[in-house]
Amino acid sequence: MVKNIFVKDLPNLIGNEIEDLFQIKDLQDRSGKEGQPFVELTIADVSGTLTARIFDDVEALRGKIERGRVHRLRMQVYQFANQIGLKVLDVEKVEDYDIRHFVPSSSVDSSKLEEDLKSFIRKIDNPQIKTLLKRIFIDDEEFRKKFLLAPAARFYHHNFVGGLAEHTLQIARVAEAISELYDVVDRDLLIAGALLHDIGKVYEMEYTPDIEFTDEGRLFGHLIIGYEFVSKKIHEIEVVNKFPEELRMKILHMILSHHGELQYGSPVKPMFLEAQILHFLDDLDAKADMFKKASDLRSESNTKWSEFSKPLGRSVFLGELEEE
Repeated sequence: MVKNIFVKDLPNLIGNEIEDLFQIKDLQDRSGKEGQPFVELTIADVSGTLTARIFDDVEALRGKIERGRVHRLRMQVYQFANQIGLKVLDVEKVEDYDIRHFVPSSSVDSSKLEEDLKSFIRKIDNPQIKTLLKRIFIDDEEFRKKFLLAPAARFYHHNFVGGLAEHTLQIARVAEAISELYDVVDRDLLIAGALLHDIGKVYEMEYTPDIEFTDEGRLFGHLIIGYEFVSKKIHEIEVVNKFPEELRMKILHMILSHHGELQYGSPVKPMFLEAQILHFLDDLDAKADMFKKASDLRSESNTKWSEFSKPLGRSVFLGELEEE
C-alpha cells in the first residue's frame, strides 16, 4: 500500500474517513466516565504524532496491534473541543512499507550517495583494495541497498535513513584531503578504512520502523560484525587470487581499532598511522553532527546557548540569535 496521507495532513481532513499507513508507537487501555473501555493510540510517521482512539470492537482491534510497528489504519477524522479526533474503525499490521515515510532521511539524495561511493572506489589504485571494495559495494547489489538505507546510530549521530552512507562518505572525503597533505599516508588504505570501518552497522541495527538493535548487534556489536563480514569477503577473494596478509591485517585492524580506546569499545588501540587518523576522523564527523543537532535546540531561557546535549555532555554556545 502506497502512503498518501501523513499525520500533518489529518487536521485538514476533518469530516472524512481515511485509510493509510501509520506507526503505532504506543497504546494505553483507558476507561470512559461510565467505565466503558477504550484504547488510546499514539500514531506517527515522519511528519509528526497524534492521538487516536478505539471505541468500538475494542478487544478484537486491540488484539491486532503490535506496539511500535506499522499498521494500516482506517479512521474517522472529527473535531471536538477545537481539537482533532481520530476514531479507529479498523487496523491491520503491515510489513511492506517505505521506511522513509516513518524515519527522517539524509538531506543528500540516495543516488548521490551511491555515485559518490562508486567514485571513491574507482579512484583506488591498489588492485587488492579495489577488488575488495568492489566485491562488497558494487557486485553485491542487495548489500549496497542496505548500506545506503542504514543509519549510523540509534540516537547520537546520523540517526536517519542514509545516515551511515553520509557519515562514511564524509570521513572518506576528509581522509582523501589529509592524504594529499601528508605524503606518508597510504591514501588507498585510509580510504578503504573509511569506507569499511562502520560496515557492521548494516547488520547491527534495523528499522521496526524505529531504529533498534538486532540480536546480532546486541550480542556482538558492529566492530566484531564488521570484522567478520570483511574477513569473509577477503577469504572469498583468496579462493581465486592471493590477498596480501599484511594488508588483510591492516584493514581488519582499522575496523577493530577505530573507536580508539578500549573503554570506548575497541578491543585494540590504533597501531599505525592510518588507523589513528581513521579514529580521529570518525570521532570528528560524529561530533560535528552532534554539535549540529545541539544548534537546533536553542534554550528558551538563555538564547545564546543550546539546551543540554546528552551526547556531548554539555550545552553549546550559539551566540546571539540572528535577526531575520
